[in-house]
Amino acid sequence: MRVDERVATSKVGRVQSRRGRAHPPPGAPGTRLRRHVTSMFALVVPMLVASVVIGGAVLVRSGGLDAVIAPASGEIVVGAESLTPDDAKAAAASKLEAATAKGGSGYVFEIVQTSTIKTKPGGPKIDVPNPADPWKTLRKADEYLFYSLIERGIVTPDGFWSELRVGPGPGAKPDFEKAELRRSALVRDGKSWRNDRDGWYEADVLPGIGLDPDTAALLPRLLRNADDATAKDGVVVDDKTLPQIAATGREADVPGLVAAKGEAYTDLIAPIDFAFDDQGRLARIHAVALNTTMTDFDLVVDTVIVLRYDVDPGPLPEPVPTWDPEQTKVEE
Repeated sequence: MRVDERVATSKVGRVQSRRGRAHPPPGAPGTRLRRHVTSMFALVVPMLVASVVIGGAVLVRSGGLDAVIAPASGEIVVGAESLTPDDAKAAAASKLEAATAKGGSGYVFEIVQTSTIKTKPGGPKIDVPNPADPWKTLRKADEYLFYSLIERGIVTPDGFWSELRVGPGPGAKPDFEKAELRRSALVRDGKSWRNDRDGWYEADVLPGIGLDPDTAALLPRLLRNADDATAKDGVVVDDKTLPQIAATGREADVPGLVAAKGEAYTDLIAPIDFAFDDQGRLARIHAVALNTTMTDFDLVVDTVIVLRYDVDPGPLPEPVPTWDPEQTKVEE
């Protein structure tokens, strides 16, 4: 069966060790020194002046002394506090609401999404198209990168803005400045706008991947509703290792994960990863789902969303220029 790129573009277009140690007997050489050092740490830890997250623990620094504070079993360290995954979720949800409520700072976000076609168990191989002639088969494979998209934007108490661009090829990094712009979305002053590169016009369905306006509003609910939360190893974001949990999310709480208003054809196939910054704010989401519009093969959609709160989102843009149908060129 031929895999037609229009499957993707039609959908996007519509919506766009801890090791045990033997302890020396009392009075053994070095015992007093060890007790002295231990007592020093007991005094230093309550007066922490800096901390660095290393995997699931925190390296705290005060003067010339370093001590590692490990989380309790099943917990993660956020800042200098050990939290259960459920407590971390709840706190992050409240902080998200505060960030987007009146007087909040808002946040900026970046998204990378890849969609990969994979063979079903016992199913046929995939016809990989020839780049020189998409209607010809280059080879057959078990999986094939169908398409890649990137998105960036802002969420503020005043609204939402984003732009959707063509994503990088395998092994390449996203380049928001050079990648081809496909579509933009804007919500401000109670109105919703979209721009398909010909100007802004009011619309009910806005383009987006991972985080459209509806999904952004539901992120606190996604965190609170996600079940069976467990601690995971940390993940690196902006050269920092962030604490992370995994929890089972619900499609209804991420309707724009695959594409805006795409809940009907979104099937979460793995727990969602949530990472938190040193203030306990949601800093990263990693979700894997199936786009169920493809039936002969599995269309696996891998989405990573990074949120940053310490960057000024700036004001929302004006919906200018406005789309003029009379001046739009129709491509044949």
